[in-house]
Amino acid sequence: MPDSSEHPVDSSSRGFRIALGLYLGVLVAGVAASVAATGQVSDAVLAAVFVGGLATGTILGIVAAWLDDDLAVRLGRSRRRRALLVLPGAPGLLGAATASWSWSPIASALVATGSSLAVLVVGYVLGAVARTEYVKTVAADEPIGTWNWTPPGGGRADAVLAVLWGVLALGNAIDGNFAAAVVWLLIALGWIVAGAIEGRWRTPWGVDPEIRVHEDGLVKRRPFTKTFVPWDEVAHVRLREDELVLDRGLFDVRLERSELAELEAVRETIERRFEAAGANARSVP
Repeated sequence: MPDSSEHPVDSSSRGFRIALGLYLGVLVAGVAASVAATGQVSDAVLAAVFVGGLATGTILGIVAAWLDDDLAVRLGRSRRRRALLVLPGAPGLLGAATASWSWSPIASALVATGSSLAVLVVGYVLGAVARTEYVKTVAADEPIGTWNWTPPGGGRADAVLAVLWGVLALGNAIDGNFAAAVVWLLIALGWIVAGAIEGRWRTPWGVDPEIRVHEDGLVKRRPFTKTFVPWDEVAHVRLREDELVLDRGLFDVRLERSELAELEAVRETIERRFEAAGANARSVP
C-alpha cells in the first residue's frame, strides 16, 4: 500500500469533523437513553437524556477530530476499521421487537430502533468520508489520465423504493406503531444517503464523477466521495466484452462501456501503469 505520509494534507476536514461528531453523538445518545430506559423513566426524561447525549457526543467527536489530525486517514485506509463503525448499530436491531413489548412506543422507537439504525447510517457516512480523506493523501499527485465517468445507478427504481419506504413510515405512524415508523423512515434515509455516496443519484450538487489513473493506483471519484485501488492489490487487468475488469479478489473493479465513453483509452492507460508498477515492484531488492 502507498505510504500516506508521503502526501501530507489536512486530514481533519470540516466534513470529517461533522461526521465524527454526529456519529459519536448518536452512539452516546443511544447508550445513555438505553441505560435510562431500564429505570422505566417517562418519555420526556428519556428524550432529554437522548438530546443531552447527542450534544455531548457530538462535541467530543468534533474535538477529537480537531486534536488528532491523522484520525481520518487511519480510519479511511482500512476496510476493517470502516466496517467496525457500523457494528455498534447491529445489536439494538435484534432487541427492537422485545423492547416494543415492555416500553412505550415512543421510547421503543427512540432507543431500540432509532438509535441503532441512526448509528448504521451515520457510521456508513463516516466511513465514506474517512475513505475519501485517505484517498486525498495517497493520490495527491497529478493524475496520468482523467476521464468522465457515469456511476451505475438505479434511476427510477431507487426513487420508487425511497418513496415506498417513506409511505410505509407515514402509514405506521398514523396507526400508532412508532417503532416501525422509525425503522422505515431511517431505511429510506439510509437508502438515499447510500445512493448519494455511491453516485447513483443524479443531482446538481457535488463534483463531476471521474476515473483517474495515478502513479500508485486508480481513483474513482464520485460526486461526494472517492475510492482508491492500489496497483499492488490488482492481480490482472482484462477486457471482457464491453467491460474492463481489474481483478482483486472479492473486490473486483468493473467499468462498463456504458459508464465510460473512452473505455479503450482508459484500458490502455491502466494496463501501461499496472505493468510499470509490477516492473518497479520486481526491481526492488
